[in-house]
Amino acid sequence: MKSQLVITLRKVKSRYYHQYKYFKNIIHQMEKRIYTSNLKSNKKTTYLNKPGISFSFDDSFRVKQWYKYGKDLFGFYDVKATFNINAFHHFEGQREHSQDEIDLLLDLQANGHEIAHHGYKHQNANTYSNEKGISSWIEDDIKPLFTWIENQSHSKTKEKFKKPVTYAFPYAQFNEENIKELVPKYFKAVRGHLSENNLIPFNYTGFFPSIIIDSKNLTDVKYIKRIMKLAKKSGDNLVFMCHSLIPEEINWKDFGWGEDSLAAGEWRISPKVIQEIIDEAKKLDLEFYTTAEIAGIATFIDKNLEICVREYISNPDDPWISISELSMIRELDLSRKNIYNLDGMQYFINLEKLNLKDNHISDFRILEKLNNLKDLVLPLIFLSKFLTLDLIF
Repeated sequence: MKSQLVITLRKVKSRYYHQYKYFKNIIHQMEKRIYTSNLKSNKKTTYLNKPGISFSFDDSFRVKQWYKYGKDLFGFYDVKATFNINAFHHFEGQREHSQDEIDLLLDLQANGHEIAHHGYKHQNANTYSNEKGISSWIEDDIKPLFTWIENQSHSKTKEKFKKPVTYAFPYAQFNEENIKELVPKYFKAVRGHLSENNLIPFNYTGFFPSIIIDSKNLTDVKYIKRIMKLAKKSGDNLVFMCHSLIPEEINWKDFGWGEDSLAAGEWRISPKVIQEIIDEAKKLDLEFYTTAEIAGIATFIDKNLEICVREYISNPDDPWISISELSMIRELDLSRKNIYNLDGMQYFINLEKLNLKDNHISDFRILEKLNNLKDLVLPLIFLSKFLTLDLIF
């Protein structure tokens, strides 16, 4: 019994020492970057220059956990997260995602979250491309997930997934050749683990570093709070990598995924810790972004809305629509365009006039984020719902 206690104490001591070294190095590199460069202005302009954080969750076999404990925690277009998905369940016979799981992912998307690419079969990019060639890795793990995503739809709403803008390397393993093959041909940005300083500027194309905040790595939120203060000072952004979102008291074995899943079960974070990070971010007046937003890219659920928006930008054929370009638009006529969903309108932060006459929209909540909107025309059937808003019709 005594020897077992000694072993346990050594493991705990080792874990805390690892955590101390991990975060000490991150903080040191960030401080070095900040104190040797000119600090940016922290002008409070949403989606443009206001520093913020992005929660980046990996492995979509965890989707029921994300939805159950994250949906209300994150809210509607409030605390946004990026959910990096595969097409299959890591356990349960490595089956493809069920329709119920697809519906949950699409419901998360409908609440303002990003659904990003994490490999069709979650292949280790570095190992797979070294063994079979980089072209085989692209053909076997990158392209198939694009196809799979395109073929899915919600069982009730019939809503579709957006085309992924960003990619998260499985196991955070990659090499420079992997990045060059993916960016910008397939993605605007790709996410791995740590880099030199872990601060990400806006509108950045290329590699995004991330900081692991799962309980396996993090036992004291004080480290994250200090890191967020440094991000605030720098004017840049942070990406926090995590996996399962489940309360501390839940036993991983209760999910019934067997002994093979136990290692995956160590990668988890509790809603309590996430809430503590959210509260600190709000205290520091940090924004909450998806990784696509940090990359400066606007996305739309409704294809008809995207088609209309492209008529207002300088290069309608560009695969990526720039948030900064949309932020400069002041008037928008979207009347009679067969639009049903307003996702993407949150990027028109300087919009003053908007015509939505004769469309099929039933949810206008996102317009409440447009503080400069003064002149709004809505479909007549819905006007009565919004007479309390401080808007001129």
